Amino acid sequence: MKFQTIGVKEVEAVFRRPNTVLVDLRTKEEYDLYHLEGAVNIPYEDLEEHKKRLKKQTTYILYCERGGSSLIAAKELSRDGFSIYTVIGGIRAWEEDRLN
Repeated sequence: MKFQTIGVKEVEAVFRRPNTVLVDLRTKEEYDLYHLEGAVNIPYEDLEEHKKRLKKQTTYILYCERGGSSLIAAKELSRDGFSIYTVIGGIRAWEEDRLN
């Protein structure tokens, strides 16, 4: 299964779909400071341990600080049969978009 990349303007539309979860891959400390509304926190370092609780019938939208970790995680999870989107540019792109 392949994963898809989406821009920040597409996140809300994809997140509204049934059985979709928004996942912040940053550390708990970063998540606690600021995260996208509705996101759950699964730090990238803990993803392998959490993977057994993820459901294959759920779609996951991944984001991190700048997009690198979420891209790696998207490749790994999609290889394991999960439906994955990753946000290009991460939360930084989200913040830049809000300023414009």
